[in-house]
Amino acid sequence: MPVNVDTVYQTVQALANKEQRGYITPQEFNLFANQAQSDIFEQYFYDLNAFRLAKPQERQVGDSVTFLQHKLANTTGVTYINTATVSGGVTIPDYTTTDGHTGQIFVADPITGERKSIRLIEPDEIHDLIGSVWHKEAFNEAVYFEDGYQRIQVWTGTGQITSGVTCEQVTGQPGLVFWNYVVVNEKPVYDSTTSSNFGLHVSERSDLVIKILQLAGISIESQELYQQSAQLEAVNTQQENK
Repeated sequence: MPVNVDTVYQTVQALANKEQRGYITPQEFNLFANQAQSDIFEQYFYDLNAFRLAKPQERQVGDSVTFLQHKLANTTGVTYINTATVSGGVTIPDYTTTDGHTGQIFVADPITGERKSIRLIEPDEIHDLIGSVWHKEAFNEAVYFEDGYQRIQVWTGTGQITSGVTCEQVTGQPGLVFWNYVVVNEKPVYDSTTSSNFGLHVSERSDLVIKILQLAGISIESQELYQQSAQLEAVNTQQENK
């Protein structure tokens, strides 16, 4: 379920107006909302890579990697799959006309057919392993290296793998956020029929509020508003890390 734009708008206004610290116009809110959504979405990919490096063996219900995959899969306007074909085992999907990201690379076991994720190493390391008779005997793990734009090479001790290679793929972007309104008694009143919700997972509501407040604090040069958003961010981070 995506984040309701009016819920975020009302929360942001309530916090911004606390002790008369400022008012954010609907136009400003829409600008800040789209920037905040874009920042959070792009951060998913950095966080996913960082969590995998920190805990490469961790794959449990509720772990950070699984939760980020869930967020990506449930972002409106985004398609997440982990079975995208790597053509010929060397060419990853083309993102020339679509926004896209490639994640883990997988190979299928030639006997069992089970898919396994493989690790990225430097090309020289593969050449050294293949070139050494002693190392080649123990080189039974599939690994890959990047071989230019949208190209990879997958190797084991028996040679290069050119079939059964797939990858994790994310395409698309969350759609435009828009809080629209009608004027009633000279005040803007939310119009759900012409508004557009955030595309992000509902768990991002707090982070969206915080980021919008930070952007608003910078825009209207309100040190108090920025500090308030920083305090909220610290509390939210503590809760997420429990």
